[in-house]
Amino acid sequence: MKISTALCWVLFILTLFAAVVMAVCPSLTAQAGAAQMGFLILFVVVHAWLGYSARGMITFVVIACVVAFALEAIGVATGFPFGSYVHHLPGPKPLGVPPVAVASWIMFGWLAWALARVIIRAEPAVAGVGAERFTTPLVATFILGGYDLVYDPVGATAHDWYSYDHPTGALGVPLTNFLGWLLTGWLIFQLAALVESRFPVRPVTSGRGYWLLPCLFWLSTATQVFAGLIHPAAGTVVRGGKTIRIADVYESGASAALFTIVCTGIIALVRLYSRRPSPR
Repeated sequence: MKISTALCWVLFILTLFAAVVMAVCPSLTAQAGAAQMGFLILFVVVHAWLGYSARGMITFVVIACVVAFALEAIGVATGFPFGSYVHHLPGPKPLGVPPVAVASWIMFGWLAWALARVIIRAEPAVAGVGAERFTTPLVATFILGGYDLVYDPVGATAHDWYSYDHPTGALGVPLTNFLGWLLTGWLIFQLAALVESRFPVRPVTSGRGYWLLPCLFWLSTATQVFAGLIHPAAGTVVRGGKTIRIADVYESGASAALFTIVCTGIIALVRLYSRRPSPR
């Protein structure tokens, strides 16, 4: 357990280092961003295993994977629930869905789920009972939706990872996309809340350090848009007949991040340190 916890902290330090690289070496932004993603994947696997055991971790991953892939595939084929869109990432795309899209639901979904447990529950480690089985998924849904509000415009414009048939909205991402994210996230979290009582509480989850880590990782996800303010990107894209400056997309993302990613991260930290530590 101690080795795994130490590994999580090492991964967080490496994530911060990647953020510094993005800030001082804009030519390495893509590589640093990919490294951050790799560190986050490994952290989520280790952190979920520490808290839920291998069986619980696998259950959460399977729930998120199945729900995310199913709704992404339905979305590509029918336009529901995200609106009509297509992924442009290279590589295999089963039913039009790249594996990295599903992995993103798992990774950021776990962070949002951890933050919601910290914010809503008196004991984050204990499975929700009564109203908590429904309020925790609801809060996690909007935490995750806040991340999407920041980064989907970046992915659709600066990176051209996907495009929408009807690119409405100020930055070419339609309202239907965000509503689809809320629906998909809620299904993942509600299913997780209904089965989490089957997994025993592990001792490591009684300490603040276990819950501090996802809060810090969540805050670190905002570094890419803030790094974009230090070295504004050149160029424009046309979406829905509107010419959009890439630099404006990052600035808008940073503004949104203050009221979503940063805000929820701070709320979780305040909640975490305002309660008495659980007895060990």
